[in-house]
Amino acid sequence: MQLQISITWGVGLALAVARSGAMVASCGFVPRSIPGGGRTALAIALGILVSQPIASPDISTADLAVAAFTNVTVGAVLGWFLGLALAVFQVAGTAVDLTSGVSLGSVFDPDAGTTPGAFAHFYNLGAQTLIIAAGGLLVIANLLWLSTKAIALDGHLGNLGPLGAAATDRVDSVFRHGVELALPIIAVLFVAELTFGLLSRLAPQINMFLIALPVKSLMAISLLGTASALFPRFANQSVRDGVDATIRLLGG
Repeated sequence: MQLQISITWGVGLALAVARSGAMVASCGFVPRSIPGGGRTALAIALGILVSQPIASPDISTADLAVAAFTNVTVGAVLGWFLGLALAVFQVAGTAVDLTSGVSLGSVFDPDAGTTPGAFAHFYNLGAQTLIIAAGGLLVIANLLWLSTKAIALDGHLGNLGPLGAAATDRVDSVFRHGVELALPIIAVLFVAELTFGLLSRLAPQINMFLIALPVKSLMAISLLGTASALFPRFANQSVRDGVDATIRLLGG
């Protein structure tokens, strides 16, 4: 038994896998903790889902290289814009780490190459769990399908002028929403810092640094339950903003 595949379908499938692979590699919805085989299987499955035959079977090597570069670029840009939803939680977790004093070592010695703190990991894992459970992979598939309608698999890139403005707007939104997400814990820790400062003035013989650091860490941990109630709303808003930005880039 022989399986025959036309050249148009074969090239279309290869280009679709190139686009989906770039999107999966650059999108934070697919965490690095997933083994490489699983990420590769997801990219191939998404590529098969959105594959379609190219317009002409007579495609030169140069045109094929240009089409492959175009698909990789489109997939990487879409994945980056969509993956910024997780950056909101990374900004919030890093802000809580710095305020609580958990990752002060990276401030005093930035060349040490320290990994993100415990709160940054908690925020990041919480966001990944929420987004995937709420259908984040379906969002990737839908956007990938829409991208094939806006830019064909054997098509060319259009005007890239709006890309810079859209990227700047998204990064600004990420930092703003990240600070808003971390604001409840940061506000409490700021008041605690003022209190410790007043106590150090009233009792200068006490080493307030040794007392304040564990107390602030304990306060931040105790407030995580309250702060996590904001996760669903910010995750939904961040994903929605990413989808809207990518749809505008696609001309929708």
